[in-house]
Amino acid sequence: MADKIQHLIDQIQKEGIDSATKQADEIIANAKQQAQQLIANTEKECADRRTSAEQDSAALTERSIKTIKQAGRDLLILLGQSCEKVISSSLQHSVENALSSDLLKDLIKKSITGESGSIEIMVNESEVKALTAYCAELAAESGSDISLSGHSEVLSGFTLGFKDKNVYLDFTGETIADALGGFLRPELAKLVSDAVREPVADA
Repeated sequence: MADKIQHLIDQIQKEGIDSATKQADEIIANAKQQAQQLIANTEKECADRRTSAEQDSAALTERSIKTIKQAGRDLLILLGQSCEKVISSSLQHSVENALSSDLLKDLIKKSITGESGSIEIMVNESEVKALTAYCAELAAESGSDISLSGHSEVLSGFTLGFKDKNVYLDFTGETIADALGGFLRPELAKLVSDAVREPVADA
């Protein structure tokens, strides 16, 4: 009887140990599987974040480059406009100073040489007195009917009108300066462009 009881106890212990071992193996296997899945998910998430970060970095770099290029173009345009204003102002001032009464006389004479009929000359009001006698001499020499008048809108230089031909010429300081500026603008643009492309020397 005692042997049977002992055998039964041994059988129960063996089955309990086997069951516990099996459960432990299952728990360990599940834990390993979950750990592997967690590692895989973590690696994928890290890879996705790294890819997203690289894409964001590339996009930021591209935007930065575009911003720098645009800023460079804006600066170049601003520089060109500033230089043009300085040159235009300087030209205007230089032309106005150059258009003295003596030069006006020479320009008027050359402009009407070989012409006849009714000629209208308009100058700044301050020049009328200095040119009145001279224009009368030109009229007598050429046989033309020369009319000289002053106008506040003519700051320097003169305008010339051949009434019979309906031809009017503008030799005012502003027009001459604009014409000279037109010749200089392409050269100015080239100088600015060359200066921008020139490498900066190391200090």
